[in-house]
Amino acid sequence: MDNEKRVLIVTGPNFSGKSCYARQVGVLVYLAHIGSYLPCDSAKISVMDQIIVNFGDVETCSVPQSTFQRDMTQMAGIMRKSTPNTLVLIDEFGKGTAPTSGVAVMTSAMQRLAQTKCKVVCTTHFLEMFSLGLLEDSKGGIKAVRMSIHVPESDEDDAIPLFKLEDGVASSSAGLVCAKMAGLNRKVVDRASEIVKALKGGKQIRPIPENMNPNSPFQPDVRAAIRMFLAVDSWADAADEDLELLQDLVSRM
Repeated sequence: MDNEKRVLIVTGPNFSGKSCYARQVGVLVYLAHIGSYLPCDSAKISVMDQIIVNFGDVETCSVPQSTFQRDMTQMAGIMRKSTPNTLVLIDEFGKGTAPTSGVAVMTSAMQRLAQTKCKVVCTTHFLEMFSLGLLEDSKGGIKAVRMSIHVPESDEDDAIPLFKLEDGVASSSAGLVCAKMAGLNRKVVDRASEIVKALKGGKQIRPIPENMNPNSPFQPDVRAAIRMFLAVDSWADAADEDLELLQDLVSRM
C-alpha cells in the first residue's frame, strides 16, 4: 500500500484467509506503533493517527438496529472520523441486504474512502464491482488483490487455500466448493450447482424433477391418497366406501 494504492480490495473464497489478512495488517501496524518487533526482515509503516475497524460483531437484541443498519452506522462513523493518516479495516461490508443494494453502497463507500486518501484493507465477495466496471483496478487509488487457492480440475473437493496474496480479482467465491468441504448434503450442492449454471447462462431455473424419483412423496398416487385422507373430517365415523378407497390408494403407493 502506498499513496497510489490506498484502498486494497481483497477478494477470494470464504476459506482463503481474507479476514485473517486484514486482521494481520491491523495487528502489525499496531505493534509497530507501540515499538514492538515485527515478524519480518524489514517493514516501512507510516505513522497512523488511528485504526478503525468494521468487522462482524456479536449479535445483540439490546440495540434496536438490524445487522445491516448497524453495518451502515459503523461505516458512517468511519467516513466521519477517517483522515489521510487513518488505517481502515473492513470485512464483508454491505452483505446484509439485497445484492444490488450491497454492491451499490459498497462501491460508493470505497470511492469515498479513496477520496479521503486513508489506507484501507477491505475484504468482499462483491466481484460485480469489477466485472460490471463500477470500479477499475489501479485507478483512483483502488487496487484489486485476491487470496489464491489451488482447485484441481478433476476434484473440486480438494480445493487448497494457498494463503498467498496476489494481484487481480478472484474468478469466483468458490461457494459450492466451501459447501462441499463443510459437509453439506451432496444433493443440495448439486442442485445449487444447477441453479448457478442456469443463472450464469440466463436460462430458466427448472423445478426439481421429483416425479423421476419412485420414492418421492409427490407421486400422483401419494397425492391422491393425501387428498383423500384430508377430505374426510373424521375417519372414526368414515363410511366403508371411503375406507376401501383409501386402502386401495395406499396399496398402490
